[in-house]
Order: sequence, then structure tokens, then C-alpha cells
Amino acid sequence: MNFGITGFIGAALGFYLTKSFYGAIIGYLIGSSFDSKPKLGNKRTNPNFDFGKYLMMLTSVVIKADGITKKSELNFVKNFFIQQFGQEKAAKYVFDLKTYLDQNISVSKVTDIINNNVNQSSKVQMLHYLIGIAVADGEMSNSELRTLQVIAQSLRISQQTFQSILAMFNFSKEGGGYNQRSQTVPQSGISLEKAYQILGITKTATESEIKKAYRKLAIKYHPDKVSQLGEEFQKGAKEKFQKVQDSYEKVKDSRGIK
Repeated sequence: MNFGITGFIGAALGFYLTKSFYGAIIGYLIGSSFDSKPKLGNKRTNPNFDFGKYLMMLTSVVIKADGITKKSELNFVKNFFIQQFGQEKAAKYVFDLKTYLDQNISVSKVTDIINNNVNQSSKVQMLHYLIGIAVADGEMSNSELRTLQVIAQSLRISQQTFQSILAMFNFSKEGGGYNQRSQTVPQSGISLEKAYQILGITKTATESEIKKAYRKLAIKYHPDKVSQLGEEFQKGAKEKFQKVQDSYEKVKDSRGIK
């Protein structure tokens, strides 16, 4: 961790806004993230690194996971890339997707490059986007789930984090896979069970463990962590950050934690 000036500014703001030492800690940790040198998603990166290229390669792997290329998935990808990169650049990436779909893309080789150029918070946002592809048609097959688990592992994303991201989607286990009732869990409709899953803890977690889990996720999903990746990824980070906040409040209220 860097002990720079922005960390202490963040601590002061955190204490001012929350009137608590806990708020000061959160503010300090978030502020400290800005003391590092400019990087892609706060990670030192090769200036020639083409983020969209490798994201599209993983996109092709997910699309092919169940052996069917669906229009709903292609539309999801196209719309996302237009929002993320703009119409002209997105057109190039979408055109390249046709080539990747005909190739045997090595997940390990692609993720090795990504791991060397993108920080952990940004990789979590990437995984959320990839899950979005798998459920674009309203369900996730077992083959898609296994593929996403392989990608998550290769991106060095823990199983706990993977399950937390899945919990942000409204899934119900049916037959051979996951049936999705709605695109994401409504912020106002997060159940206590989902709240625990999103925080990555069990109902037997202590108050200290609950606060620790929230603190860890609040830093991981803070939108500023992915500010250099573009508007669409930052928007996704904001949505997940809010779900973490809502889940924490849900658990706190159920436990009577102040």
C-alpha cells in the first residue's frame, strides 16, 4: 500500500462523511489507490496492449462454450463494444470476432497477457461482462458455467469472487443449468440470502467478518479502479458497487449492526 497524500485526504473525507473511524479507513484505502503511477486500471501496462482484442478473444470462447452461436449473444457483444469503444472501433473488433470463432483460442495464453497488463478490479469487471454474454439468452448451460470457471481461474479470480459475481445475477438452478429470471438482481429486491452470497460470507459470519468482507469488496468494486477502461466498464462497476452497499445494509439490518 502507498502512504501518499491522497490516502490521507481520502481518510479525512471518509471520516467527515461517516463520522466514524471505519469510514476513515475505507476512505484511506480508496484514496491510497490513486498514489500509484498511471496504469491501465491502475496497473502498469504495455503501451501496445490492445485491451479490446484480448477481451474479444475471450468473448469468442464464451460464445462457443455451448456449441451454438446465438443472435442474442452477438447483439449483447456488439452493443457492449459500441458503448465501450465507439462505433468505428467496435466495428473492427466485431469483425475480428468472426475470425476468433473459427480459431481454437488458448484461454491460458490470452489470460497470461491480460494478467500482465490489467489489474484485479478490471479483471473482475471483464468476468462480469463475460457472464453477461452467457446469460444473454436467459439461461446459462453447464458448459458455459465450466468455461467461465476456467477463465476466472486463469484470470486469478477466486472461486469466492466468482460466486459473488454470479449472485449479482438472478439465477435459479433448473435441470442442466441455470435459468435466469431477470438480467440482474434488482437493488431493491436483494434477499438476505443473496446479500450473504454477494458479500461472499455465510450466515454464521461474525460482525468482524461481515465488515471485513464489505471493506474488501468496496475497494475491489470502486468505479475509480476501472476509470481508465472506459465508460461502460465504469458503469458496470458502479452498479456492482451499489449492490455490495445494498447487501451490506441488508445483512447489517438483519443482525442489528450499527
